[in-house]
Amino acid sequence: MIQRIQTVFLFLAAVAFAVKLWLPVATTPNDFGAVMAEGKFLTTDDLWLTIFALVGVIISFFNIFLYRRRKSQMRFCMTANLFAIIWAAVGFYTVLELEVKAEGVAQIAHGWAFIFTLLAIVFNTLAYYFIKKDENLVRSMNSLR
Repeated sequence: MIQRIQTVFLFLAAVAFAVKLWLPVATTPNDFGAVMAEGKFLTTDDLWLTIFALVGVIISFFNIFLYRRRKSQMRFCMTANLFAIIWAAVGFYTVLELEVKAEGVAQIAHGWAFIFTLLAIVFNTLAYYFIKKDENLVRSMNSLR
């Protein structure tokens, strides 16, 4: 249902995952090789980063329509968080590899995509909290019957 607050959080998590596709994972002020030709390394430049971001978008968006199955929704929230954490780990590893390759040639900095990974985790966790709150409310109403 659209009027529930967790729907808003799930939508924002999907948007945060999607925005990561166009934001730089790593930046440098000067050009560095073929990988960072414009001084940016995007999520779409690495296959695994792209896959993890797209799976996060799909899970978070699909999760909006599972409002009748709250336990499945909670599981999918945690799964999306898992993909966000894996994305962050692969992203950090990729940036570290770039720093090793660019040693002495260019200064590599982490990009804005990591901030949106953190936002996706926060939004999925908030959605999980409110879904659990709804589930507890439904259970308490069932015990009153």
